[in-house]
Amino acid sequence: MRIQERPWYPVVFMVVLSAVFGAAVSTVEVLSLPRQQAGEQARLRARVLQAFGVDAPTDPVALAGVWKARVAEGRDEVGPYYALRERGRVKGYAFPFEAPGFWGAIFGVVAVDDRAETILGISFLRHEETPGLGGRISEAWFRDQFRGKSLEVRDGRVLEFVFRKPRGPREVEAITGATQTSNRLGRFLNEFLAGLPQRPVFRRKGSG
Repeated sequence: MRIQERPWYPVVFMVVLSAVFGAAVSTVEVLSLPRQQAGEQARLRARVLQAFGVDAPTDPVALAGVWKARVAEGRDEVGPYYALRERGRVKGYAFPFEAPGFWGAIFGVVAVDDRAETILGISFLRHEETPGLGGRISEAWFRDQFRGKSLEVRDGRVLEFVFRKPRGPREVEAITGATQTSNRLGRFLNEFLAGLPQRPVFRRKGSG
């Protein structure tokens, strides 16, 4: 009887085949991990600079140069933050956040001035919102609305999300057709922004 005709042969064959392919996939994953991590790091840095209103070079080496020259990474008791330096002083701070969306979490960064009084900008790292609807939060027209908004809390809110053209300085135009995304993101941002002035990094700065 040939070995291929043995009753145990198919089982052994599949085990060996699975082990070979499993090892190959694991090897590729391990080898590509540093590149994936570098890509994630570059994406985060680009979004932080975007929130600060600083042009982020697409070249990785140039991006790393801008980051090293202008951004300092820190962490207080609440979490990580990024400080933007300009002319020898800190111009502002950026804080990463994870907000609830309609289909999944929305990961982003919001930057404020060094006194936590004004929003410098907002950017989004990744989300699962519907393209053309909730996914429009990544578009420039939506992000640009936040620049210059005050962090002052009125009636329990920092911003008002409205489904029309904004008429007041605190209003942000929500995305028509993406009510759930707009409402969930708006509720989260109001709470998140209201808490930023209490971050330890600002208290330490004030006491110094």
